[in-house]
Amino acid sequence: MNLGPIKYLIKERLGLQFAEHTEDALRRALAKRLAGTGAASVAAYMQRLDADEAEWHELTSLLTINETYFYREPQHLRLLTGALTTELLTRVAPGKRVRILSMGCSTGEEPYSIAMALREQYGESADRLFEIAAGDVDHQALDKARTGVYGAYSFRALPSELAGRYFTPVDAHHRQIDPALRRLVALRQVNVLAEAYPQDWAGQDVVFFRNVSIYFDAATRRAIHQRLQALLNPGGYLIVSATETLPNDFGLMNLEERDGVFFFVNRLAAQTRTKTPAFAEPLKSPTGSDGRRKDDRQFQPDPVKPTPPDLSTHEVGYQNALMLTREHRFDEALQALALLCVGDAAQSHHWALQAHVLLERGDAVGALAAVERALALDAWSVDALLLQGRIARFQGHLESAIGHFRQVVYSRPDCWPAHYHLAELYRDRGQTALAVREYRIVLRQIADRDGAMQTAGRLPLAMSIQDLRFLCETQLSRLGQTAD
Repeated sequence: MNLGPIKYLIKERLGLQFAEHTEDALRRALAKRLAGTGAASVAAYMQRLDADEAEWHELTSLLTINETYFYREPQHLRLLTGALTTELLTRVAPGKRVRILSMGCSTGEEPYSIAMALREQYGESADRLFEIAAGDVDHQALDKARTGVYGAYSFRALPSELAGRYFTPVDAHHRQIDPALRRLVALRQVNVLAEAYPQDWAGQDVVFFRNVSIYFDAATRRAIHQRLQALLNPGGYLIVSATETLPNDFGLMNLEERDGVFFFVNRLAAQTRTKTPAFAEPLKSPTGSDGRRKDDRQFQPDPVKPTPPDLSTHEVGYQNALMLTREHRFDEALQALALLCVGDAAQSHHWALQAHVLLERGDAVGALAAVERALALDAWSVDALLLQGRIARFQGHLESAIGHFRQVVYSRPDCWPAHYHLAELYRDRGQTALAVREYRIVLRQIADRDGAMQTAGRLPLAMSIQDLRFLCETQLSRLGQTAD
C-alpha cells in the first residue's frame, strides 16, 4: 500500500504527520474507512475525500487522539485562577469579560475544567466575569463535548467533590455535566491549520493550546503560533503543555515562569526576555528528515522499526502495545497487553508496560499488581523498580518512593530517571543539598544523548532531553545553584 500521496494530503489538510513508526495507525484508519465507504483502493478513497467533506470528518476522528481528562495538568488551572485572572480582571474594560480560548479542545474536558476552576474561585460571578470559547477539528469529539456525558476515565484526576458538584450520574459508569456549566463554554468546529480563525475570536486574553502540537512539525507549529498570537490581546497569555514548552518556543512571544509553571506572554521576546543558560541563544540542534530539531522530539526510546518477519508473535504484540502507549491510546494498549500477560510466555517487560499504562490512567492499585508480576519474573527490572517509586509517589508515600528510587540507583547508578525523581522528591521536602546533588547528576548523565537513551529503560518517557536539561537547570537556579 503506497501511503505517500494520502500522507501528503493529510498533512496539507490537517497538519498531521505519520513517520514510519506510526504508519500502522494510518493503515488501521484507512482500512476502516475503505470498508465503510466501499472504496476499492486508497486512490479511490482519496477521490472520495475530494468530494465529501463529511468523510474528512470521519477520517479525522480516527486519526486524532481524543484521550483526555478533567483537570489534566492542574498547575495550569491554578496559574489561571490565581495570578493570571487576578491581573486580567484589573485590565479588562468595565462591562467586558476576560476571554479564554481552548484550542484543540477534543471532547471538552479542558474547557469544562477551566469553567469549573473559575467557578470554584469566583463562584457564580464567573459567569459574568469570563467568556470561554473552545474549538476542535473533530466533529465527533465536539458532539460528545456538547452532550457532556463522560465515562470513568475522564474523571481520573478530578477531585471527587468537584465530580459530585458539577456532574450527575447517568448510569453506573457515566456522568453528565451540569447544564449551567456546559452553557459557559461556546464550542465550534475549527481547523487549527485554517488560514484565518473566526473573526469573533480576536481579542483573547488567554489561549490554551495543550497536547495538540505533538501532531505537527516545527514549521507547522510556528505557523500556528503566529495565528494564535494574532488572536491574543497585547499582554495576553498562551499556555501549552509542560512537555511542549521548548518545542514551541520560537521567539514570537516571551517565555515566562511563575511558581515553576512556564507560559508565553504576547509581547516581543527581545524586549523582555531574561536570558538564562537554557535560552541565551537559539537552539541549534541538528534537524531530522521531518524538519524538526532532534532534541524537540518526544523524549522516549528510538521509534519502533518495522518488525522483522522472524520476531516472535509476543514481540510483535509488545511493539504494537508500545506504539499504542506512545500514541496515548491506552484502552487499545491494554487490550493488546491482555493477550501478552497470560500464560507462561508473559515476560517482565510486558507486565511493566501494563503497569505504566494503568498508572497513566490513574489506576495505582492495578499498576502495583502488574509491577509485582514484573518483579516476580525479574527482581532487578529497572522499569518495574522505577514504577514502584512512581506509584508510591502518586499515592503520597514519599518515604517509600525515595526508598524505591534509591534501590534503582544502587543497582544502576547510571539510571538518570531515578536520579531525577529523587531530585524532585528532595526538593519538595526542602532537602536542598540532596536535590542539588541529584539534579547535577542528571545533567551529567544526559550530556551524552545516545548514552542517556540507552539507560532510560524501555518505557515511553514524557520529556525531551532538551526539556529535561532546561528543567534541571531551572530548578538549580531556583535553589540558588548552578549546573557546575
